[in-house]
Order: sequence, then structure tokens, then C-alpha cells
Amino acid sequence: MIFRLIAIFAVCLFAAAAKAQEIPVRSGEHEGYTRLVLQVPQGTDWQLSQRQDGASVSVDLTDVTFDTSPVFDRLFQNRLSKLTQPKPGGPLELEFACDCIASAFLHRQTMIVIDIAPGEFVPPPTADIFDFTENSVVEKPPFPISEALALPLRDLNAPSFEAQLMERVLQGADRSVVDLDIAGVGRRDSVSDLSLLLPNSLPENIRLSSVLDDVEGLGDLRLDALDPVPVCLTDADLGFDDWSTEQPFVEQVANLRAGLFMEFDKVDQERAIQLAKLYAYFGFGAEALHLLDLTGSDTSDGELVAAIARIMDEEPARAPGPFDGQQRCDSDSALWGLLSEGQLAPDANLDAIEQSYSKLPLHLRKHLGPRLSEILVEADELEASRRVLRAIERGEAKPGPDVTLAKAEIAQAEGEQERTDALLTEVVTTAEAGEDAPLALARLIEKRWSDRGTIAPKEVELAAAYEVELRRSKMGPMMARAHVLALALSQDFATAHKRLDAAPDDKDWQRTRHQVLDLVTERADDITFLGRALNMSAAAHKKLPQRSAASISARLVELGFLKRAAEITATINTTNAEDANRRLRARIYLDEGSPNQALLTLSRDESDEARLLRAEAMNLGENYEGAAQVLQDLGQSESAARYLWLSGAAVEDLPETSEPYRNLSRLSAALATPMRRASDTPLADAEALLKQSDATRSQISEMFTLLDDLHRSDEAVLE
Repeated sequence: MIFRLIAIFAVCLFAAAAKAQEIPVRSGEHEGYTRLVLQVPQGTDWQLSQRQDGASVSVDLTDVTFDTSPVFDRLFQNRLSKLTQPKPGGPLELEFACDCIASAFLHRQTMIVIDIAPGEFVPPPTADIFDFTENSVVEKPPFPISEALALPLRDLNAPSFEAQLMERVLQGADRSVVDLDIAGVGRRDSVSDLSLLLPNSLPENIRLSSVLDDVEGLGDLRLDALDPVPVCLTDADLGFDDWSTEQPFVEQVANLRAGLFMEFDKVDQERAIQLAKLYAYFGFGAEALHLLDLTGSDTSDGELVAAIARIMDEEPARAPGPFDGQQRCDSDSALWGLLSEGQLAPDANLDAIEQSYSKLPLHLRKHLGPRLSEILVEADELEASRRVLRAIERGEAKPGPDVTLAKAEIAQAEGEQERTDALLTEVVTTAEAGEDAPLALARLIEKRWSDRGTIAPKEVELAAAYEVELRRSKMGPMMARAHVLALALSQDFATAHKRLDAAPDDKDWQRTRHQVLDLVTERADDITFLGRALNMSAAAHKKLPQRSAASISARLVELGFLKRAAEITATINTTNAEDANRRLRARIYLDEGSPNQALLTLSRDESDEARLLRAEAMNLGENYEGAAQVLQDLGQSESAARYLWLSGAAVEDLPETSEPYRNLSRLSAALATPMRRASDTPLADAEALLKQSDATRSQISEMFTLLDDLHRSDEAVLE
């Protein structure tokens, strides 16, 4: 049995050792080149091989695989067309979509940086070019060489070597691989003993140098384009599971406190750190921070414990912190990084975060789960949020109010309004809800405002009671704002305005002011609305959200305060607001009887509202045909027919669907037709005149009847 266990253990060790290593590949576009970065362990051997329209990168790691999934998300220059790896352990194959070449270097001993830039591929040197390597084999020359002569190695080959070398140097200079620094003719100091390797025929005023001569060491090479990525903390570095033992909490605290103070009241640093870890593990953040203050030392363990203690007490994290940039990691640090930063990063490892959360003890899942669920809901990860809540429910028979509150947030994000109301009301009416009840009430009031609903008087009274009860706590300002918003929802605007006038001018209260102002604009009577809208200062106008300013301006226009509406709209610096401001100015010009000025103001505005104003301006300027054309383009054929009738258009020019105006046009044409007089027969002329008079009266009566019918139909439409 023992031998079987040993064999199984050995197989597991072998399998763990043989596990494929995965190398993440990051990418980025820069001016003139595309950059790839491979994160490898320190000391890893690697090689870049060039070929026509591509390259390959090999690393000396067993069964290595390259994670290239996020590479093309950030590329847009089409220099790189494809990344493949034929098999685990094989090289990473790069295929170019342009005439490009790749160059690579090692940055900070752990990052292989590959730059892809436009260029011409240079094939490797031909075999007849001499190779200056340690393993190069030099054929014995056919003539004896004197050691005293110390001729350069180039003289061991034929003179064709010089020509080939110079050809390669000039090709490299043409392709910006090497620099030819032309120096003046004259005496100069020798840079090194490598001058023996230069061909004898090289002119004296030419100095050969490489672009690498300007680099004084890759270790100090600045890479501004590479974002600094913190090293991931492993589970062994954090060791959170070892911060507590299986002993009861009271016994662990007693054992550690027994030896906390040594002689002369000195604090045992190691015991203090262990006790702080224990407090943080059980959610006592303030106690852990107090113990760390006693130690007076800034160790790496102390920073980790302090960061987790602040997370437990929902205190803001200090910057920089040990968990900054850890959400991408495949360890427990990803969870703590998310809770510390308070929002999900784009590169967050959500699987690692959920796995780390599921490993936490039940008391920490209950404590941290609702907050983690809220962060995931804000990031639109609703299914992950549900899994977090299910991890809490599996450990307890009845979920607490905090879980119900988190479920309400998920329902709100999914648009389930009735379920959201039911869940929030359940938390508010639960006796053991504690601080979750006022929080749920504040969110319920906020939801009623978003839905433009109503609020019950008992909810307003409950908000007032919570405001008084929590006035000295951190939730006091939130409940005060919720109470003011509840007053506005119940249309008690006088009390709400009185409270707002005495409130501080911070960001949160400014938002509440805008919310109340929206309700006043939508629900208050004209006197209440004008009393608030007309008394706002210019500074208050500039702080108005665009939607609020638009709704206030629209109601001011309806009430006839056009200049005030234009002043409010002019404070918003957006294209839509500028168009609205021009329309308001055009309305002012129309009321002042200046249609031409109104048309000039609306010359660049092609919105439907502006075209209607343009038709009104044309009507005021008696350009009925132009007004009819504008209305026909807008599809308002009935109104267009009215303006065509006013312009004196013929019956055949009017739309067939507009029968009343066609009849009016016939009557107008008949009335405008002059009567033929018979002066040579006075009696017949008098009889015809009487008949024409009767016909004219009948036509006029019919016209008035048609006009009355049209007027009544217009009033019905307005109603």
C-alpha cells in the first residue's frame, strides 16, 4: 500500500512538472511599428529567426504554449496578419501583411520585445563569406604566415571577401541596419583594436558604426511604450489560508496576545503580524490596522495585511497598494485586487476571482459576497454575480438582507422593475436588516425617481426617521439626500427647496438638486416652476445637465419666457444645445415680428423643429408657397394645403386628399371671377346682378361653414 502511494505521488509530481507553461503575448500599435511582448521567466534562452514575409520566435521552455488570444484586439495597422504555434513547445510563427522586418531584444530580463516595422528582408550571407565565430574552421593558407606579421583574418581568404563585405555594409546602410558616419579627412583617435578587421581599401574618411553603438546597455533602455505591469503575487506569497488555524478564534487570539509584549513593553513584531493576520482573516479590519501601527515597521507582510484589513472595513485603498494591477493574475491576489480597486479591470481574470472567492470560509463569503456582487453588476457581469450569491446561499439556510439587496441590484440591471421593488421593500421591512434597511430605502427612493413613480407617505416618514437616526454616521449624508428626494417625489417642493438651500454645495448634493429640479419641471405648477427656474444664477445654469436644461427651456418656451430659455440653453457647450439655442432665438425673432432674422438664424439647422419654425417665418412674411413646400417635405399635407390655398393656388395644384381646401379654392376662384354686365339691357342686367348676388351670398356662407369646420377640427387636434 505504501509503495502504491509513493508511485501515485511520483506520477503526480511528474505530471505537475510536465505541465505546459503558458506565455502571454501582449500587443500594441505605435507610430511606425507594431510591438509584441512575451513574458518569460528570467534566464530563458530565446531566438528570433527572420524569413521572407514573416519570422519565428523560439524559447527554451519545455512544452511551452503562447496565449495569443488578446493580440489582435489592439492592432489596427495590418502589419501582422497571423500568429500560430504548430504544436506545444514549438516556435511562435509570425506572418506579416506588409513588406516588414522584425527586430527583438530582451527588456528587464523577463520580457522579449518584438518590433515589426516596414523594411526589406535581407537574406542571410552566402556560404563563401567568412564566419567570425569560435567554431569557424579556417583552411590553412597555401603560403606560410609569419606570427610577427599578425595579419588580419580577412587576409586568409581571397580578395573577393573584401568586395562582399563592403557590399553587405552598403546594403545595411541603405536599409538603416548600420550607419555610415562620414568623418572629415584628417587624424583621429582609434576607437578600438577592431580596426584590424576593417578592409585595407576602406577610405580614411569613412567610419563604420552600428545602431547598437548608441545603446549603452539594454538594462537601462527606456521603453516608454510598455506599460509597467506589476508582478503577480502567488498564493504562496500571500498565504491567506495560513492566517488562521482550526482552533477556535478565541483560543488563537489568547495564545497570540499572551506573548505580544516582551520586556520593557516592547512589541513582538512577529506575533503582532500574526495577530493582525488573524484579525483580518475574521473580518476585524480596524483591530488589524491598530496592531500594525504598534509594530511601526513597513514590511511586505504588513502592507498585505493592511490592504486586506481596509478591504474588510470598506475603507479606501492606499495608492500605491500591494494589490494594484493584480486582477489579471491567476491566483488569490486577483480577488483582493478587485475588492481593493472597486471596479472590474478590462484584463481581469474572472475565473481566478470566482475560484478564489469560492475557497473563502463562509463568514468571509457572507461578508465580501454582496460587495463583490455589486462590483460585478456594475461591470455587467450578471451571471458571475449570481454565482457569487449562490456561493453564499449554499452555506446558510436563509439568505441575509445583504444578499437580498444584492439580488435587487441584479434585478434592476436586468430591467425587472417589479421584482426590484419587491426585493428592496423586503429589505426595508425586515426587522433584522440593520444598516441594509436604510441603504435599501435610499435605493428604492432613487429607483422611484428614475421611474418617475410616486412614493408612499410612510416611506417619506421612514426616510426622515433614518436621517435623524444616522445623522452622525457615514450613512447620514446619504439618508439626508434620500429624504429630500422623497419630499420632492411627494410634491412637497417647498420643504425640499428649503432643505436644498441650506445643504452644502458638493457633488452629491448638486446631483440631488438637479433631480429635484427635474421633478419641479415635470410636476410642479407654473408658479412653483417659474419661481425656481427664473431665480437660478448663471453659475447654476452652467452646472445643469443637458437633459435638465433642455426640459427647463422647453417649459419656459411654452410659458412665453423665450429669452430666459435661450440664456439657459446657451450655457451648454454641445452641438445639440447650440441648435436648440438657435431655435429659441428664432422663436424670439418670430414673436418680435422679424421673420427674416429668424430665417437667417435657422439657415444651418435641418431638424424637423427648425423646418417648422422656418415655415412659420415664411407664413409671417407672407411667403405661403415656400411654407407649403416646407410642410409638404415634412409630410404635413393638410397644413401645406392650407398655405397653398392662402397663396391662391389653383384647385388642381392642391392635394386630392384635402377636399375642404379644394372646395375653398373653388369658392375663392368663383368669388374672384368678375361678373359680366349687360349695359345695353338694363332690366336683364339688373336681374343677373340679383342672381349673382344670391350666388355670392351662398358661396360666402358655404366658405364660412368650411372655415368653421376646419377651425373646430384644429381645436380637436390640439385637445
